[in-house]
Amino acid sequence: MKDMNLMPSALENENLDTITNQFGLIQKAMSGDMQFKLSQTTANASAAALAAADVVYKIGVRLESAAGELHDWYNGKVLIAIADDDSTGAAAIVPAAGEVAMVKGELEVTVTLPKAVWTPAKAATLTISDPATASTGILGVAVADATFVATIVA
Repeated sequence: MKDMNLMPSALENENLDTITNQFGLIQKAMSGDMQFKLSQTTANASAAALAAADVVYKIGVRLESAAGELHDWYNGKVLIAIADDDSTGAAAIVPAAGEVAMVKGELEVTVTLPKAVWTPAKAATLTISDPATASTGILGVAVADATFVATIVA
């Protein structure tokens, strides 16, 4: 009879730890412990700089627990939108506005304020929110919107 080692290998323990961690995060998510976190929430864009060239911001978006744990199990959509209140410039985002897939709970959005004569005190606002197709949020839980606001300064 072959001697069988009944102790799990280190690889099996690592996989078990990963699975246990994922279940713990999903449990937190289902209890409402989810929030969108942005790498940057505000910026000041100089009207003079905007008159000379585009101003670009790369905004990292993460779906996290209140403790800052990345919900890396989430491979689903979020809704992104851009708005500005200046009639002389039109802010743009990549990917385009609408529902966009997060991969492992992360997404990067590029916000561009194009070269134009922007008006001081006006602003462009990027909003990240629950996907429109999920009328009850992610996993049935509404996640509060997160915003990045680029304000034009003199």
